[in-house]
Amino acid sequence: MINVYKFGPLDKICDPSPFCVKVEAYCRLVGIPYISQCGARFLRSAPKGKLPYIDDNGTIIADSSFIINYLRATYHDTLDDHLTLTEKAIAHAFTRMIDENLYWVLSFARWQLAPNWPILKNLFFRELPPLLREIVPILARAKVTSALHKQGMGRHSETEIFEIGAQDLTALSDLLSDKTYFFGDKPCSFDAVAYSILAQFILSDSFSAPIFDKAKTYDNLVNFTQLFHQRYFLDPASHDN
Repeated sequence: MINVYKFGPLDKICDPSPFCVKVEAYCRLVGIPYISQCGARFLRSAPKGKLPYIDDNGTIIADSSFIINYLRATYHDTLDDHLTLTEKAIAHAFTRMIDENLYWVLSFARWQLAPNWPILKNLFFRELPPLLREIVPILARAKVTSALHKQGMGRHSETEIFEIGAQDLTALSDLLSDKTYFFGDKPCSFDAVAYSILAQFILSDSFSAPIFDKAKTYDNLVNFTQLFHQRYFLDPASHDN
């Protein structure tokens, strides 16, 4: 059995990390059984110091992209066989937009906005002993602030960052158009990627920011996210410990 190491649920979402959600959504699309192991404490054993990572009967794989590549090769899924080479290229490019751009908009909104920081602090660090609970969040927030600056997103104003996020959301909305899934009537692995980030903006009520409000104005993105959630995460079988 595959163990997926992640943070744990947030509101209706299986995890506050889109990268953790991506792995779970992919497994559910393909039908690969797994067990979720939840808790920020697993960061200590994570090979790259980040979640998610998986343990597949002793084979340890970190990073959501490498995890999905491993699962695809190991379990021989045919999820993307109906896509053309052009569609696969588009999916690859949009995945990079989500992972390397829109994700940082989400990080800024959660880690930097004053109303959201106490919520995030409690979400990620409440399991720590009292002394560490005061020190570690400060260090972690400083690390994220530095990462945002180095990546480039943190050099912009709040208004500019949310404008960048809105442009990405518009591109996703245009790609989806009036289709059920992003490339037609059948799901593919990119739908798991899209759901993983859109769920953070659309399904969570814990955080507030203009970009979350903006995301909810795209009817087709809202419908896609709710449909995917209904079909693949509201089943009777629980994968969580």
